[in-house]
Amino acid sequence: MARYDYLAVDIDGHERHGGIDAANEQAARAALAAKKLVPVQIRAAGGPGEKRGAASSLPAARGSLKHKDRMLVTRQLAALVGASVPVDETLGIVAQQQENAVVRRIVMDVRNGIQEGMRLADALGRHKTSFSGAYRAAVAGGERSGNLGVVLSRLADHLAREHALRSKITTAMVYPAALLMVATAVVTSLMIFVVPALVDQFKAFEGRLPFLTTLLIGTSNLISGYWPLLLLGLFATVVVIRTALATEPVRMVVDKLLLRLPIIGKWVRNVNASRFVRSVAMLNASGLPVLESVRIAKDSVPNRAVAKAVAAMGDRIEEGEPLSSALRQSTLMPPMVIYMAVGGENSGELPAMLEKASEQLDQDFESFLQAALSLVEPAIIVLMGGIVASIVLAIMLPILQLNQLAIG
Repeated sequence: MARYDYLAVDIDGHERHGGIDAANEQAARAALAAKKLVPVQIRAAGGPGEKRGAASSLPAARGSLKHKDRMLVTRQLAALVGASVPVDETLGIVAQQQENAVVRRIVMDVRNGIQEGMRLADALGRHKTSFSGAYRAAVAGGERSGNLGVVLSRLADHLAREHALRSKITTAMVYPAALLMVATAVVTSLMIFVVPALVDQFKAFEGRLPFLTTLLIGTSNLISGYWPLLLLGLFATVVVIRTALATEPVRMVVDKLLLRLPIIGKWVRNVNASRFVRSVAMLNASGLPVLESVRIAKDSVPNRAVAKAVAAMGDRIEEGEPLSSALRQSTLMPPMVIYMAVGGENSGELPAMLEKASEQLDQDFESFLQAALSLVEPAIIVLMGGIVASIVLAIMLPILQLNQLAIG
């Protein structure tokens, strides 16, 4: 029996460190799986392992990689490792190409870990905010299988697709957000500067002011007289909401509610399913078993309710069920994902079929997003136009009444 140090992920996505006695590394992995732990790193205790452990205790470079930087660094690593350049030399070349000082420091720190005897997955673990557990698990799988260059290339493609989807969503939201901000600024300016100047004219009005005018004056007085308190209240509301969403029970309730919303719930479910099956495909193609891939991919699912369903899938797979059967028993997975998983298991090409399912879900979501935004933009224009028209009408009604009295 030998002693192995391990870094693993439990069913809740938390990292666990420790040691385990086993005949070999494969037996150690089986023992961890029996404890419902997904191994990310396993190394023999003592000897070279002590050197790696000592290196891992050294302070890591500060900062973290943004998604775009991580994508570019991974792409460069894949190209050089695929060309049979040694890993430490590859990291040095990549670091020299970085203009951002934070990115350069992080890559050089990973290189230092390699030179101190660590594996690449271990060295990346010194920057957990930059390289997720799924990322490091895929790299570890590539190192074990001897296909590190291929795995890094898959990781780069995976990150590129995520970046492309985020960019499309951000770009699509820019115009409606800018339109809403400008319209809100115009209406607020009218309420603060224009309406109060007209109130004095209404003071001489002997009759009763129309309800719309009274409402306008009251709203204007509230905004112009108490705007600091209103801003403070808005800020406090945002802080309270963000604090509440940071707690697990509240976040779970909100995520469940999102899934139940008409129309929106379907697309929230599809986006989460797409991220999950893409991560499973990437991890499984990197050499990790399906069970480990599913449990690690749970961290890539932002919706807590869907993540809970994924954890249940892992339990079913551990009991001997195939992935397609576990997916079928979940009500949160689109039928297409299930059919593609069945086809992948029957053909022996599960990663490729899951990747196709993810691509189709992303394409469907992009089409929905474009259609939804094509309706949002005119809706904002109509809404703000109605507000401005109501303000003008509230100002004109007393003037028209005055004219009728003068004529009468």
